[in-house]
Amino acid sequence: MAHLAINGGPKTITEPIGSAWPVWDDTERRMLMEVLESGKWWRGGYDDPAQSKVGQFETAFAHFQDAKHGVAVANGTVAIECALKAVGVEAGDEVIVPASTFVASATAPIQVGAVPIFVDIDPRNYTIDPVAAEAAITSRTRAIVAVDYGGMPCDMDALLDLQRRTGVQIVSDCAHSHGSQWKGVGTGAIGPIGTFSFQAFKQLPTGEGGMVLTNDDAIAERAYSYHHIGRIRGRPFYEHHVPASNLRMTEWQGAIGLAQLSRLPEQTKIRERNAMYLAKGLEEIDGVAPIFRDPRVTRWGFYMWHFKFQSDAFGGISRRAFLRALNAEGVQGGTGHTEPLYHNPVFANWQENFGRTGFPIRNPYSDTDVDYRRMECPEAERIYRDEAVVLSHRLFLGPQSDMDRILEAIRKIRAHVDEVPQGEVTAGAGRSR
Repeated sequence: MAHLAINGGPKTITEPIGSAWPVWDDTERRMLMEVLESGKWWRGGYDDPAQSKVGQFETAFAHFQDAKHGVAVANGTVAIECALKAVGVEAGDEVIVPASTFVASATAPIQVGAVPIFVDIDPRNYTIDPVAAEAAITSRTRAIVAVDYGGMPCDMDALLDLQRRTGVQIVSDCAHSHGSQWKGVGTGAIGPIGTFSFQAFKQLPTGEGGMVLTNDDAIAERAYSYHHIGRIRGRPFYEHHVPASNLRMTEWQGAIGLAQLSRLPEQTKIRERNAMYLAKGLEEIDGVAPIFRDPRVTRWGFYMWHFKFQSDAFGGISRRAFLRALNAEGVQGGTGHTEPLYHNPVFANWQENFGRTGFPIRNPYSDTDVDYRRMECPEAERIYRDEAVVLSHRLFLGPQSDMDRILEAIRKIRAHVDEVPQGEVTAGAGRSR
């Protein structure tokens, strides 16, 4: 008789665990009706920004993340573009990006005319390796996109030290780290500038949407201008000072954001409490282990929760085979955004995909010679191929008993590992920005 569900045995989890996503109620309905009935569906309809839902959301979310300024934008991708422009990234500059992240972390630099340079990740927690980042700095490097991958804050002490020594600007990509803190300070408010995504699957969803956070008054004004077609606060409406796009968030998104933010503190506590319980349970099972949590991470508001699969200690089966067995038992896991981006067609085939001129890889402002097909980041390659397992944040919004059921499924697979068939699994539990 088969024990494992993948072979026809009884399934460990037969009912949904965690929470449906997104969570919503009459709070969203009331907020949206207020926008509808106001007739003012964009922030420019208000003389007083404090009356705008977008303005209120900017203030509230910036406060939650310990930042002085917030600039709400249309999505998380343009948030990175806006931030890069605000810190002075221009055509021909190089921007260092971790190899393992969502594609927008690397395509945003391209959209402002810069060349993304991929570096390896820290094998302990899958964030950018500060040593690898420093080794990649050249005279053309202007910024580092430091991705809080999965929601785990980067080593901001090391990165800000690097900024002080080199002048290279740290742009924190916090698209996964709503609610996370480094040494008691919210992500996005630690370095010069940070960006967030509010895409529908994020911990704070507005359908689409994003925000730029900073404590620097001058950077805040530049970000505001770049998101508002080059306008400057206090100047005439049809006076534009820099060439810029319209990246504004709508009042509809602002309304949803305010409603969702009211739940985020409690949801973050629940996720973190369940994650700590699950991590402790994994430590008791041979062949699986939680990723490293630096003690300087004082709060972890994750989007994707990672743990490590160790084939040698788990009976020698592949990570892919483990994922197939885990999914069959009712625990939906994947590999997230761990595949190195230089494998992605947009970079591997950049000669065909970057248009007629090949800009910015080919540009008259620098002699950068990049061939993404020759790049290799050993840790990122290994982690994607053999190790990373990702669980969605929504699975952590239920009772502690849900964590017990996940652990039960993993223990079951471990106990009957000889029954696990080898095979392929479709990678990717993460969603787009």
